[in-house]
Amino acid sequence: MKGPEAELWKAAMDDEMTSLRENGTWQLTDLPPGRKAVGCKWIFKRKLDEDGNVVRYKARLVAQGFTQKFGTDYDEVFAPVVRQVTFRVLLTVASQRGMVVKHADVKTAYLNGELEESIFMRQPPGYEDENRDAVCSLQKSLYGLKQAGYVWNKKFDQVLKRMKFQQSKNDPCLYVRRNGKGYTYLVIYVDDMVIACNDDEEYEEIIKTLNRHFKVTSLGDISHFLGIKINRNEKGFSLSQQTYIKQILEQFGMNQAKPSKYPLDPGHIQQKEEQVMLPNNHQYASLIGSLLYVAVNTRPDIAVSVSILGRSVSAPTQADWNEAKRILRYLKLTMDHELVLGQGERNLEVYVDADWANDVKSRKSNSGYLFLFGGGPICWGSRKQTCVALSSTEAEFVALAASCQELLWIDRLLTDFSVDIIKPILIHEDNQSCIKQMESGRATNRSKHVDTKYHFVYQLLEQGMIRMQYCPTDQMIADMLTKPLTSVKLTRFREAAGVYPSRRSVGSDATGKL
Repeated sequence: MKGPEAELWKAAMDDEMTSLRENGTWQLTDLPPGRKAVGCKWIFKRKLDEDGNVVRYKARLVAQGFTQKFGTDYDEVFAPVVRQVTFRVLLTVASQRGMVVKHADVKTAYLNGELEESIFMRQPPGYEDENRDAVCSLQKSLYGLKQAGYVWNKKFDQVLKRMKFQQSKNDPCLYVRRNGKGYTYLVIYVDDMVIACNDDEEYEEIIKTLNRHFKVTSLGDISHFLGIKINRNEKGFSLSQQTYIKQILEQFGMNQAKPSKYPLDPGHIQQKEEQVMLPNNHQYASLIGSLLYVAVNTRPDIAVSVSILGRSVSAPTQADWNEAKRILRYLKLTMDHELVLGQGERNLEVYVDADWANDVKSRKSNSGYLFLFGGGPICWGSRKQTCVALSSTEAEFVALAASCQELLWIDRLLTDFSVDIIKPILIHEDNQSCIKQMESGRATNRSKHVDTKYHFVYQLLEQGMIRMQYCPTDQMIADMLTKPLTSVKLTRFREAAGVYPSRRSVGSDATGKL
């Protein structure tokens, strides 16, 4: 190993090997007849803070799990991760109740999983024993194994339940515990934990107990999580991905590009003529994946643009590539914007809209919805409908059904947080015909696939779960989730959806009102 950082990387490797040995990860043995040893390699990574500064050099020994055989070396592999909606709800509830929110990390988390299969691995490069023919008989899990995530999650779940935490049935990565002080909430994303509790004393007790089973590093008040910068003041939380956006701009050579006031040309989806195909779509797919991570975490204002361009990942055109770069130019202009979460009362509002048959290639409509909890955004979606709607009213029925499916899940999730939402839940809709047919219970003849969606929503109306209210089109926030907009309308809806420049005070007017 050479270079100015060689000693830092070597120290990181030594630290990893120390952890592996202390953990009893393997025992050296002879390879049994008829078995093959899995390979391994070193992976190096610089861990950055929310501003992009190097805080740690990390070396990880990774098993080459792609050589494992199903049924012999592994069986179960699935491991859940926390949903973004759950994380935003946790921050919103913590803000409403004045809870402390802390961040912690489990060191070498996957090494704690207990394997159920016999797996043999070649010795780590650079740390071979005198007996070069010996192999490592794995006693504990290791990064790279097919089942590593599964066995780690199983182990962590067992420990939390012994600590009196209850696992949510609505998000398996949310754990809730009640004691004399109130509620404690914990979410887990692989080896990253976010804990919301009543005071520092309770948090320290949780970390102390976890340290009896794992090596847990307390990172203090939450300031970043999964590449998202998190700010908090007396008015609530805000989420930003400015550093991540800068990295994308640099990666694709767009940091000197001319900024754009909107993310997608409104006429792009209307193009009928054949376009020049992009010769290599790998870079396009990589860019769309990076943009999707921004869209689902902090920037609903680019959600529909990424959704539209994502439909061409398998066969993108030059026009698609140009529009993908336009999103980057828009993000360059607005990279200082952040998603401001709510802190208001326990009210839940939904904005639903559909763009009827605007895709000239398939004539399928686009659904968009936005959920505001306590005045701030917690969930949004922009999706192409799977059926062809024969009218704008039918398209609205489909969009309503999709939003109500999400609504039922969110209502159950909020119950896990002991939030009793005010019922009926208000749904804003800008199609008068849709509202009248829903409320009257007498809809016109429709094809069967739309009819089932109509009855699903109508049943929720009858049960008093939801109520519908007309929203003028020029105030329909979800409009920006159904089609590309010009800069003036987009700016208005963007702020109504809780996306503001960071210089604006956190929490101010984050009500979804225009």
